Amino acid sequence: MQENNANLLSIAQESPSITEISEEFSLPDYVPEIRRVLTVLAQVLPESKYLQESQGGATLDLGGSVTYSLIYTDDEGKLNAIPLNSNYETKIALQANPQYTLVDTSVDNVSYRVSAPRKLTIKSRVKNKVTQGIQNQVKENITPRSSADELYLEKREKPVKSVEMSTATLSNVRISDKLTSDNEKNVKPIWCDARLVIKDSRVQNGYVSARGEAVVKCLVEENGEIKVIEKSMPIAEEIEMKDAKENDQVRVDGRCVSLSISNEELNESTQLFFDLVCDLEAEAYSNSERVLTEDIYSTLNEMEVTYKQMPVYSVVKAGNSSFTFNEAVKRKSKDISEIIDVLLDPVCEKTEIKGEKMIATGKLNLCLIGTKENEAEREYLCETYELPIKYELDMKKKLENGVSRCLFSCLNGNARLDKDSVIVRCEIYPSYSIFERTNERIIDTGLIKKDTEFKKDGSTIRVYFPTEGDTLWEIAKRYHTTVNKLAEVNGLDPGASTLAKNLIV
Repeated sequence: MQENNANLLSIAQESPSITEISEEFSLPDYVPEIRRVLTVLAQVLPESKYLQESQGGATLDLGGSVTYSLIYTDDEGKLNAIPLNSNYETKIALQANPQYTLVDTSVDNVSYRVSAPRKLTIKSRVKNKVTQGIQNQVKENITPRSSADELYLEKREKPVKSVEMSTATLSNVRISDKLTSDNEKNVKPIWCDARLVIKDSRVQNGYVSARGEAVVKCLVEENGEIKVIEKSMPIAEEIEMKDAKENDQVRVDGRCVSLSISNEELNESTQLFFDLVCDLEAEAYSNSERVLTEDIYSTLNEMEVTYKQMPVYSVVKAGNSSFTFNEAVKRKSKDISEIIDVLLDPVCEKTEIKGEKMIATGKLNLCLIGTKENEAEREYLCETYELPIKYELDMKKKLENGVSRCLFSCLNGNARLDKDSVIVRCEIYPSYSIFERTNERIIDTGLIKKDTEFKKDGSTIRVYFPTEGDTLWEIAKRYHTTVNKLAEVNGLDPGASTLAKNLIV
């Protein structure tokens, strides 16, 4: 038996695995007691991923932590915040043993219950959506050629595009800087946050070049007043990826892993310094050509041939983009008279292919922290909203069957209060990858029956009258000759698609 092998990478997605987290927290004695919770913000930090292969599939072990920011007021009505942390672990049973796994993790459905001035329970839901790369080995099992006749077998091969992928991670990208100016005094940090977006990515000389921006902001109390100070910094990193080629499609995602703030007294002013650590993950895709046998026949003997359908994937588009989000949402109340801070968290929940467009939909979680007009004391309030997001990407190619991934990120936006609505504006940065799936008919087995040789009469001339749709291959196969021989006798190009009115076979 002759075996011609080829590897084809399949892209498969598992439905999101959901892990419910619930944990009770006790606040330390050095922070004020809770009078009223304004909001609990959540951010998920994946930390581990282990693939355990088995004969019937694989098990993916995932773990990480969810960092909560509890923002509340104390008995004196002052604004306070404290970070809390909860670990999570989950196992996902996969139907196959993949060569690589990409996991898109998000957290939502955050709820809380205060049971005592220093005790509360926080619940959330972690979603892990897995995209797998599975190597399918294509085997063509065909009986060997006859040594007596080089035209014993005729094969028709077709080239197909198959996706190849490279991944790389750049860990512990550190940025340290000063957050406040020299003339500020009596600054007390309350709550801090950091965001990272990638605006552009490309392959250059064995590296993925990632360009973006990071923003660190801090809610502070300065001389009794609450305000937000922030600093924006450009991101320019080179991620080594030796297998990547200059014309590869590439996307980069980044996340802030840790943020620490230090408060120092310098020259009769209070200075805030920050230390930010980020991770970057790059994916590069290219299409390589594979040659598959889609049909075969013998010119001398009968054959038993079986065929199969093989899914073949090719990359259509991958990259980083941006679009402006500008929407209004009806106000829940008119209690907030002045906005102190706007917190935005975009989440991509679904992607689908429609014609020439990839459509990604999700939600923008909006949190407004503000104050209410009250002559007796300043009262802090919080309102949360969910605004629908829709992003359309023109692929410039119509796909009948496709697989797509998309993640949303954003930096700080702004919001303003109208009479009956909140108007939100921000820039959202999608990172995406899109693959096309085609089903190709290929050879599975070809068995030559050596005891059933075709009888040929050299003195007979046959004339065949082609019908619409006939090809030289089909006619040659039917009359046990070769395409080249049929073309030569009839003065045709072997690749001709238009046939004469009659053919000598």
